[in-house]
Amino acid sequence: MLLNKKQRYKPFYKQFLKIRKNVQNRRKIFKFNKEKWKRFQLYSKKQLKFYKRFKLKDPFRLNVTKFTSKGNSFQKNFRNELNEKKTLSLFYGGLKKKYFKRKLNMINSSKKYKSSKFLNYKHFILELFESRLDKVLHSSKFSLSIKNARQLIKHGHILVNNLIVKTPSYILKTDDLIEVSSNVKSRNLVKKYIHQSNFWPIPPKHLMINYNTLQIIFLYKKNNNFFPNFTYQLKLNYIKFLQ
Repeated sequence: MLLNKKQRYKPFYKQFLKIRKNVQNRRKIFKFNKEKWKRFQLYSKKQLKFYKRFKLKDPFRLNVTKFTSKGNSFQKNFRNELNEKKTLSLFYGGLKKKYFKRKLNMINSSKKYKSSKFLNYKHFILELFESRLDKVLHSSKFSLSIKNARQLIKHGHILVNNLIVKTPSYILKTDDLIEVSSNVKSRNLVKKYIHQSNFWPIPPKHLMINYNTLQIIFLYKKNNNFFPNFTYQLKLNYIKFLQ
């Protein structure tokens, strides 16, 4: 049975309600009329103020609690850990738990990552998420959301090194060329998304973007400092699969 638009989006937006954070800054939540959304909408509108919305967060900053007994109980730690995992998953478009496990096992089995320092180990895991094709398209403002970027990829609108790629989780390598198909429909669609974008956060430095030709070059190198643009404070000490 086919579902209408509201029924399809309902389960996804309920996840924002559970963690009490509008992680992706989605404006559609302000259109919901039910009573349970009113308090969440009020909180989200406060987060969209200039001084909060336009301030990038450092995900590697250490947070020290003011009181030693604050949040140290097993129940609170479990709750915080669960919320942070869910928040990180939603930030990257609602990735599944199996995907995180598979990536972690891949890193743990690699000798290259085993010999790395603890801080770099966290960087390597975040690299896997930031190097995804759907995330790069969204960071470059070629789409309005990560879900929107996945639709572009699956419909064959995106090329990587002159080849059509229909896998949103495709991991990009250094100097890969991402471009929009020469089809008029594809190019007009991406131009429309660029025009509707507010260009914040600004695209990261490891992406060279040409908005005239609709091309992106993935310039990231492992020797350079890698810093993803987080719009919320990521608490790595609560996420076990990052430790």
